[in-house]
Amino acid sequence: MGRKSLAVDRRGQILRAAAALFIRKGYLNTTVRDIAGELGMNVATLYHYVGSKNGILGLFHEYTMSAINLFAEKNQTVLDNMEPQRALKYAIRKYMQWVEKYQDLTVFWYQEAKNLSPAQFKALKLQEEYTIQIFRMILERGIRSGEFKIKDPAMAANNIVVLCDMWAFRRWLLKGCYTLEQYIREQTDLIMAQIRCAGH
Repeated sequence: MGRKSLAVDRRGQILRAAAALFIRKGYLNTTVRDIAGELGMNVATLYHYVGSKNGILGLFHEYTMSAINLFAEKNQTVLDNMEPQRALKYAIRKYMQWVEKYQDLTVFWYQEAKNLSPAQFKALKLQEEYTIQIFRMILERGIRSGEFKIKDPAMAANNIVVLCDMWAFRRWLLKGCYTLEQYIREQTDLIMAQIRCAGH
C-alpha cells in the first residue's frame, strides 16, 4: 500500500472515530484529544491529518461526497439501462446498503447540521441535493413513461432518501425488529405502492 493510500485509509479511520464520538458526546463536547485517544494516537499525529476539530467537518464533507460520487459512478450506467421501476428498486437497495456502510456519517450529518458554519451548511445542502437528484431523475423517467403517478417528484425523492436514512438514525430501534434485507424489502414495497400507476 502506497503513502497516498495509507493517508486516505488513516483519514477514514479518523472520520469513523470522530463520527462515533460526535454521536455519543455531541460535536461541541468532543475535543481533538478525545478523538486522538479513541484512535490510540497522540494529538500531534492527528493534527498531521486534520488541522483542527473544525477541519474534521470539512473532511467529513469531502469524504462523504467522494463516497456518494463513487456510488453514483458505479451505478448510474446500470440505472440508465433499466426501466424506471427496476431502476428505482435497484437504487433504493444500493443506497440503503451505502447507508448501512456509512451509518455513523449519516447520523452525524442529521445530528450536527445545526453546528455547521454557513459555508459548511451550504456544502452539506449541495451534497444532499446531489443524492436526491439520483432518485428524482428515475422518478421523472417513470412519470414520462406512465409507470409512476407522482405530482411532485422532488418531494417523493426527498421522502425516499429519508426512509433510507432512517435505517441509520433509528437503528437503535429498527435493528431489533428487522434485518437490513427485511428493511429494504418492506420500504421498497411501501414506496412502490405509493407511486405506481394502476395496472403496473
